[in-house]
Amino acid sequence: MSNNKVKYNLKNAHYALLTYGADDTPVYGTPVPMPGSVSISLDANGEPENFYADGIAYYVINNNMGYEGDLELALIPESFRTDVLGETLDANGVLVEDSNTELAAFALLFEFDGDQKHIRHVLYNCSASRPGIEGKTNEDSKEVQTETLTIKATPLPDGKVKAKTGNTTNQAAYNGWYNAVYIPSEADADLESLTIGAIALTPQFAPGTTAYTAETSNATNTITAVASDANATVAITVNGTAVQSGSSVTWETGSNAVSIVVTNGSVSKTYTVTVTKGE
Repeated sequence: MSNNKVKYNLKNAHYALLTYGADDTPVYGTPVPMPGSVSISLDANGEPENFYADGIAYYVINNNMGYEGDLELALIPESFRTDVLGETLDANGVLVEDSNTELAAFALLFEFDGDQKHIRHVLYNCSASRPGIEGKTNEDSKEVQTETLTIKATPLPDGKVKAKTGNTTNQAAYNGWYNAVYIPSEADADLESLTIGAIALTPQFAPGTTAYTAETSNATNTITAVASDANATVAITVNGTAVQSGSSVTWETGSNAVSIVVTNGSVSKTYTVTVTKGE
C-alpha cells in the first residue's frame, strides 16, 4: 500500500483504564468507545535544555514530559464520567460528583483518516481535568454545544509516552488496535522449534519453556534449533563444545549438557536440555 500523504478527520476515540501490577507494570482495561469526537489539540510538554561547558552547549538534556491539551466531544460519555472522573450513579440514575473522588488514569486511543490508511494513536498515561459547564440559549438558529476534556499525557514509569501506526505496521497489530492497548514488544528471542533426533523432550517443547530433559540409547543424534525471528542467531553447545544446528552430535555415557542461546539484538534467551545416555 502507498504511504499516506495527508491526514484529516479525527474519529474512533477510546479510553482504557490504567492500573499497575505489583512490579509497576502497566495493566490496561479493554478500550471503551468515546463517540462524538470533534477535535483534539495537544501541545508537547518539556523542551530540550542545554548544559554548558567549555564555553559551548556541551550536552543537550532531553526533557520529554508528554503532552497537554484539549479533547472536544459532542458529549462526554456517561461511562467516562463514572470510570475516569469518578462520578457515581445513585439509585435514581442521577450522576453525582463528589469532591473526595480520585480521578482515574487511562490510555487514550484515537485515529485520523489518511489518503491511504487510517493513522491510529495511543497515549499511554493520561489524566483528565473535570470539564467545565457551558451553554447558551437558542437564538435565530440552534448551535450544538460541545464538551471539552483537558487531557494531560505523561510518561509511564518506563518512559513510554505514546505510539502510533506507521506505513509498515504489522496488520495484526493494526487490526487489533482497539481490542487491547498496544504494548511495544521486545525483540523476539524465542525458539520456534527444537528437535534432537526422534527422542522425546520432557516436557514437550514450547517456546516459553527453557529447561528440558531427554533420554537416549543412541550414540549420536541430529540436533536442530530454529529461531522464531529470522533476524535472531542461534548458538548451540554440547558439553561445552559448539555445534551447528542440523549437525550430528555424539553423546557421552551419562549426563550431557545441551545449551541453545538465542540472540536478537540486545535480547537473549537460553534453552537447556539434559540428555542422559544409557550404557
